[in-house]
Amino acid sequence: MKLIRDFALILACLLVGKGLAALLPFAFPGSILGLFLLFLLLSTQLIPLAWIHDGGQLILRHMALLFIPVAAGLLGYVDVLSQGLGLIIGSALSGLVLILLVVGRLYQRMQP
Repeated sequence: MKLIRDFALILACLLVGKGLAALLPFAFPGSILGLFLLFLLLSTQLIPLAWIHDGGQLILRHMALLFIPVAAGLLGYVDVLSQGLGLIIGSALSGLVLILLVVGRLYQRMQP
């Protein structure tokens, strides 16, 4: 019965987030808004952590299973991904280098 309550609270935050996203004049993921709402509720202690802890732990424990449909869906686009593999890897590496340079530079500036 406790897991049902946990999942109901998490699902309620998700549905409210999707409702808010539908009201916005621009596209924004409702799941992100729901997650932010859940964060606010937990931060302000309107919802105690104990109310969603077990349900959240269960979801985290089985998270790998939740990514299987996404990975299976990507298999349909192997030809498209293989054509742009160089660009994907180049973008990821250049982004990584840029982030490292910016963070390193900011760290140097913040040191007295």
